[in-house]
Amino acid sequence: MPGKAKTANYEKHKDATRNRQAELSAEGRDIGPLPKVKNLRRKNRCKKDLGLFLRTYFPARFKWSFSENHKKAIDILQKCITGGGTQEEIEEALGGLFAEAMPRGDGKTTIAEGAVVYALVYGFCKYVVLIHATDNMSGKSLKRIQRVLETNNFLNEDFPEVCYPIRRLGRIHNRAKGQTLDGEPTRIEWTAEGVTLPTVKGAVTSGSQIGVCGITGAIRGLLIDGPNGELIRPDLIIIDDPQTRQSAGSKIQTDEREDIIKNDILGLAGPDVNISVVMLCTVIYPGDLSDRFLDRDKNPEWSGLRTRMLDSMPMNLEKWYEYWEIRKEELKYKRKHTESNSFYRRNQKIMDEGGKSSWAERIKPGSITSLQSAMNLYLKNPKGFLAEYQNQPEEQSLGRGSKVNDIVVIQSRLNGLARYEVPRETQCITCMTDIGGKIHWYAVVAWDRSFGGSIIAYGCWPRQMRSHFAADDARPSLKDMNPSFNEEQQIYAGLKSLEDEVFGKVYLRERSRDECRIERIMIDCSWKPEVVYQFVRSSRFAPIIYPSKGFARSYTSAGINAWKHRPGEKRGNHWRITVSDTGKGRMVQFDADEWKSFVNTRLHCPLGGGGDLKLWGSGNQTHEMFAEHCNAETSEPKRGNRGDEFDKWTLRPHGPDNHLWDCVVGCAVGASIQGVEFSSAAGGEDNPPRPAASKASGMKFSEMQRAKLNKI
Repeated sequence: MPGKAKTANYEKHKDATRNRQAELSAEGRDIGPLPKVKNLRRKNRCKKDLGLFLRTYFPARFKWSFSENHKKAIDILQKCITGGGTQEEIEEALGGLFAEAMPRGDGKTTIAEGAVVYALVYGFCKYVVLIHATDNMSGKSLKRIQRVLETNNFLNEDFPEVCYPIRRLGRIHNRAKGQTLDGEPTRIEWTAEGVTLPTVKGAVTSGSQIGVCGITGAIRGLLIDGPNGELIRPDLIIIDDPQTRQSAGSKIQTDEREDIIKNDILGLAGPDVNISVVMLCTVIYPGDLSDRFLDRDKNPEWSGLRTRMLDSMPMNLEKWYEYWEIRKEELKYKRKHTESNSFYRRNQKIMDEGGKSSWAERIKPGSITSLQSAMNLYLKNPKGFLAEYQNQPEEQSLGRGSKVNDIVVIQSRLNGLARYEVPRETQCITCMTDIGGKIHWYAVVAWDRSFGGSIIAYGCWPRQMRSHFAADDARPSLKDMNPSFNEEQQIYAGLKSLEDEVFGKVYLRERSRDECRIERIMIDCSWKPEVVYQFVRSSRFAPIIYPSKGFARSYTSAGINAWKHRPGEKRGNHWRITVSDTGKGRMVQFDADEWKSFVNTRLHCPLGGGGDLKLWGSGNQTHEMFAEHCNAETSEPKRGNRGDEFDKWTLRPHGPDNHLWDCVVGCAVGASIQGVEFSSAAGGEDNPPRPAASKASGMKFSEMQRAKLNKI
């Protein structure tokens, strides 16, 4: 009977399917059926309110009530994610560009990560991208989001279509390739670049994706394949703190990141589609990346909002200064804050007058109120507080007599020659190496008889494939070149590589093509001196290498010229060759402040009159990174307790790289040791170069040196 045969076949097929599902389930591959939503009311309530979602599903991360700053950020995010609000708000949010500066430590990253999860588990967005300042930071953020999807019990209960298949992988993510739900593949992808959510029949979240990326990473390729083969572009991008402290202090890096946001990130939208971009940021320095996007005059298409840790400052700062003196003593001697807190309690009414913090629950351990916590940060570092907690940084002002290396001026001082080419008027060539834990830096300078000349080469080892980079972001680094070595061995190996690459190089003189070589090599030995001395002893260039160490002046310390003479040492103008501090050999000690002022004068004196210092290259050579290194320090005139005046050079507050600047300064000291004479040509009558011989005396360098030795 056909009917019975058909029924039997159907039952047989059904049994086979059931048996196969049982086999797959036993193998951990088929995970059906999907659990039901545990608390549908909770899920629906939170769908309408991002703030409620964060508090409900992440109670450990959002333990305190939201401040007004948080509410503003959450409101912007929700409108961009859901398009909620009035029609005008919807039109503004969808395709809107928003930048909100929040105080450091207010939880920007935690809110951003929670918003990404919210956008995806409710199906508001198909492809959300979270962008950070670096690839490393984005990788850490992705791991936190992945951990939430795997372990958050509240999400697992209410969003089983998202979390249940992920949890069933048991953290063995290779299983995702074969995992099925009721016989259908879930197509989960779990990588270091993002997560593709499970494909579940009837779920709006099927195939949705989270992507993360560093702002300087491969942003242009952020496209995914949809279930029907179509290309899906990001529909929401959240930029979380797009700058590092190092990049914020670099105009070049800031320009680069601004271009990436305006061109690469905004270009991810299709030709007929708007894209919503929210930037949660903190201002570090005037004119940095955050500051630019918050300025409606510079970026009128972006809605910028600055929030502050203190809505208003207390009126009676004198009492706060009195309190801080007590607090500093407690910090200095690692005591509990009993006395300072007692002072605050006794005077709280007058100290709090006029002051208001934006987040009442942000109270640091050891403080009584949020206002006190904020004022502790302000009193500890007023400039840093105004920048990173108030998002209103002060412009750095240089007083009268201060010196700075102007980036534009330095970049314009080109000699028209090729790299490594020696100008025909050169008297000697010197080299300085500044060693580091990740890379070694060097500069090579060809000096003429007026103590001017040309920087004919600079760079680092290992060589970098980028024209602009930070010392802490070296790729490759010394460790990458020799991963099995310890730190000292890596430093030594780097110096050996420089020996072949730089120290022994033959340089050709302009026109004549005569061969020239480095005559004096300086190596900074203020860090890891044992490694430096070991290298010097073994180097074939040992006769011309001096380990060196620059000494900075202070109010109480005298310059090297006033130091007591040691038997057997050789002295020059603000330098001496003496026995090293370790007793392992000779070394050069020099007055770093005096020599920095000298090189600063050489880099800014008019070209053509002698004594000017230039860089190799022609119009197409910009020397951006070199100019930034030189601009990393500024000086102020100081008077010591002996009545002597000197320039005090200090690193700018944001701590940029200054290694190439130090290398050129060391090259100048090496030239002085080689007998290059000082000239009064550079700088003009009102600003003679330092160090310099008396103009009236007309002494040559060698005569001046002998006179100084006779005086001692």
